[in-house]
Amino acid sequence: MVAAMEVEPFHPELDDVLRLGCFLMSLYAGSKLFSLLRVPALVGEIGVGVIWLVSGCLPEYLNRGLQVVGKLGLLVIVFEGGVGMDLAELRSNGVRAFVLGFMGMVLPIAVVGATLLLLGYPLIESTASGIVLSSTAIGFIMQLMSEAGMVATPMGRLVVSAAMIDDVLSIMLLSVLTALGSSGEAGGVGIWPVVRPLVVSVGILVACLAVRATIGKALETAQMCCTHRRLLSHLPTSLSRRSDTSCVEVDARPTSVATVKPSIFGYPEGACEEQVRQTAPAASTVTEVPAGATWTNSVNVAILLSMGLGLALSWGAEALHSTYLLGAFMAGMVASAWPSFPSAWEHKTSQLLSWLVKIFFACSVGFQVPVEALLRARFRDVALLTVAAVIGKFVSGLWAAPMCTRGCSRSMVQVGLAMVGRGEIGFLVAGASLRSGLLTEESHSATVWALMLATLLGPIMFQASLRLNGEDK
Repeated sequence: MVAAMEVEPFHPELDDVLRLGCFLMSLYAGSKLFSLLRVPALVGEIGVGVIWLVSGCLPEYLNRGLQVVGKLGLLVIVFEGGVGMDLAELRSNGVRAFVLGFMGMVLPIAVVGATLLLLGYPLIESTASGIVLSSTAIGFIMQLMSEAGMVATPMGRLVVSAAMIDDVLSIMLLSVLTALGSSGEAGGVGIWPVVRPLVVSVGILVACLAVRATIGKALETAQMCCTHRRLLSHLPTSLSRRSDTSCVEVDARPTSVATVKPSIFGYPEGACEEQVRQTAPAASTVTEVPAGATWTNSVNVAILLSMGLGLALSWGAEALHSTYLLGAFMAGMVASAWPSFPSAWEHKTSQLLSWLVKIFFACSVGFQVPVEALLRARFRDVALLTVAAVIGKFVSGLWAAPMCTRGCSRSMVQVGLAMVGRGEIGFLVAGASLRSGLLTEESHSATVWALMLATLLGPIMFQASLRLNGEDK
């Protein structure tokens, strides 16, 4: 305790503060510049991060602190994806999303692995490179769909769901990689470490959907009781005095009015209905969200509890060997059980989320690029591996829509190109594969180049695909 009290308080140097300010200014300028050039802003943000990484102008403690903030931004992005998810649509397209996510993982492994085998690399090394290039980062997809204004569209939800499934499957593959690296041979891989991420992820999914359904029913019941009381408060005094022994039927549709059974209250039918029509407000007025401090406090409490749930589920999912991103995503789905939450969330967090997203792509992605590894690669290997990485993900778009349906070709192209972009997970897996000996420095360099080029080219090609048939969404 005494030793802790003797530690001198930290006082940041003015130079470091100025460097941080310059970094944030350049990040904002780069994002806006690429947007004006009709290129996805996240490409500019990643580029700014790489430039600052190469320059080495930021001190190490700021570098690490910004990456922590960027990781928090990733959690918030994924949480927002869960908030915007339509459960009815997920139920109808769940199988398609799973197939899309599965093929988006398998095809890159097959295409990239075959390419490296043809280039003379061994089987284990080729497979490891394919696994590195198989992941589609959910945070990357969320921002890509958001910039295109497609998060709430059926295609956007399909791609987001597929990316989340892709991430869960990638965790399984990472378990295989870890086991291979520790055992040195495929025979040493146990079954449970491989299937555990999938089992845990399914359990989290089912539990959160059950909790969401329970909360939704409770809120619906509370809303009906509240509406009932408000309607009774606007009834004539002679009617409200008998409300404890009467039956009031309320039609909550926006175009209807309150209807009271007149025979019970002793009024002629026409007179009673006319009297109620004159005194009872429209249903849309009764259910209108109240403004003021009470409503604001309710929204703030709901957002605070939801964010706490997101952090708790993220920790729990990671501790149980699933992906922390699934915990954040499912917390967003649980929060959306309150119908007013999506609009309240957007209103309260839009500006904060904008900066968290920028810091995420610049720091958590841009700072992760191993620049030294890029300098050791051979051009032939990089070119062929990049083409293989793009083709492997693009072909998965064939499962985005039923064949021979209206607009299926455009949907397949757009979904396939949306899946091309990778993210920070690939760089982390590449580094882990190099340290475990599954990748040599030569194959690691080529893989990192392909990963970075796919990450940069994917959003550009996707945005270009939005102008198919003369439509720019």
